[in-house]
Amino acid sequence: MNDERYHGPLITNEVSIGYIKLFPWIALFISSLLFWGMTFIDKLGIYKILFIFCISSCGVAILISFFDKLILKFKSLIYLLISLIILVLLIDVDFICLLMLVGNEGIYSEVSIIYNFVMLSIFVLSCSLYSWYYFPKNRGKVWTFNQVGSGDKKKEWRTTAALAFIGAILGPTLLTGYIEKAFGILFGILITVTLPAVIVDAVYAAIYVRKNPDYDELN
Repeated sequence: MNDERYHGPLITNEVSIGYIKLFPWIALFISSLLFWGMTFIDKLGIYKILFIFCISSCGVAILISFFDKLILKFKSLIYLLISLIILVLLIDVDFICLLMLVGNEGIYSEVSIIYNFVMLSIFVLSCSLYSWYYFPKNRGKVWTFNQVGSGDKKKEWRTTAALAFIGAILGPTLLTGYIEKAFGILFGILITVTLPAVIVDAVYAAIYVRKNPDYDELN
């Protein structure tokens, strides 16, 4: 009998292998828009290279998503790929927040460098914190947040994906001036604190499924 699949705080249900069917499309769309925008304002080309990597990662994930037998045969690698796609989404949203803070002309400014350094530091610390919860001695705890609204897993992750997509695209258009800058900072911090929980869970799933190959199936 397989051990029960553990997941840490901040997520209602563990990452599902079905994420590979939807999230790469969302990340591809946002990354493509940002790459197109960088062709006009990125004079050095660093961000363009970053988004080429993001688009390529999404393209590989989308191609693989059409082959169910391949997904089920290499579940562990698919979970790692899912973690990469969530990282791409995090990069996309953080960059949108950066644009809200510094504008199109400030992507290489001192403020931009500080912002990127802060977000990278928060990301590393968040991943380290969430990883701590997955150590064997720390499992088994009941997280109140995890128990709220648990139900149909497929509906929940599709709803989450839809809200993330709508928020990332429409949110900046509703804000102007100092409110936009403040929102860019706060939302960037919020998303960088929370999304690593999903990334870490996907990595843990890759480890878990090697010991429990029958865990999780495509529906």
